[in-house]
Amino acid sequence: MAGESAITDEMRSHIGARLFPDFPPEEVTVWGIRRFLEATTDENPLWQDEQYANRTRWGGIIAPPVLLEAFNPSNHAFRRSPDMSHMSLPFTPPFPRTFQAFNEFQFFIPLRPGDTITSTCKLGDIYQREGQSGRMVFIRIDNEHRNQRNELVGITSEAMVSLEGSSAKGAGASEPAPPGKVESRTTSTGQIYFEDVEAGVQLPPLVKEITLFTILKWAAAVNDYGPHHFDYQFATQSLGLPNVVAHGPHNTAFLAQLITNWIGGNGMLKKHYAEMRGNVFPGDTLTFQGEVAKKYVQDGEGYVECETRAENQNGRRVMLGRSTVTLPQRK
Repeated sequence: MAGESAITDEMRSHIGARLFPDFPPEEVTVWGIRRFLEATTDENPLWQDEQYANRTRWGGIIAPPVLLEAFNPSNHAFRRSPDMSHMSLPFTPPFPRTFQAFNEFQFFIPLRPGDTITSTCKLGDIYQREGQSGRMVFIRIDNEHRNQRNELVGITSEAMVSLEGSSAKGAGASEPAPPGKVESRTTSTGQIYFEDVEAGVQLPPLVKEITLFTILKWAAAVNDYGPHHFDYQFATQSLGLPNVVAHGPHNTAFLAQLITNWIGGNGMLKKHYAEMRGNVFPGDTLTFQGEVAKKYVQDGEGYVECETRAENQNGRRVMLGRSTVTLPQRK
């Protein structure tokens, strides 16, 4: 019933609890980075060109920041229980219909080849909101990632929604007009500086073709083999979807690539948030765009906040995002 909480005291009692046993540390390998780059068609030289990377503030190759998704304990668990039994929560969600709501990343130290990453997972929070079709219970999971020196590399969060009404989005709504054709811009090897950026500056757009092959390459890169991503019968008959669906974190990685392509080798992505607004299917073409929202100096560093989005070939917005980066200052 609307207005009443669907969250029980028993559900709340699990907030803060660990969801998986400890897994052994995993190494950041050159092969793992290359597999991730192939899955995201990312040509940024910072991740793969030793000569270019040596000239940056990092002094060598680093990994794309969203590679942290490959160390997500829930993905790690797929190796032990590919039937998805590892995905069970310590309680039953209040409503049977669920979908992924958002991904959120905080980055502190770059991943480098040879690092070993230890990741832990806990139930971060449970909260309720009211939607057009009824109550929505958000279940947030937080992952903490540390390197071999026990330094905190990053924190990744994801949320699923247990939905009282139908999970279909936009049912009965008219389709927006298809957008005009947008061309991807190649990754620039030049450097953008904090002083050169103002609110309203448009980011160079990024266009990605989604196919079953690209979906499978992402699954292999991060060990996420959920059957709704590749099993047509499961997706259509068990979940009522029109087709298999792309991974939400895959599209989140594309949205991060929009940012890392723009900030240059000496910029750093500090925070990245992506909210899922619609399913993405094989055959879709996604256009990622954004603009600078504001800039400020804090503790001597130049920070820039960007608002971003992704639209499919029909002009339907399937993702909203925001990111915070630091850019070098000329002085």
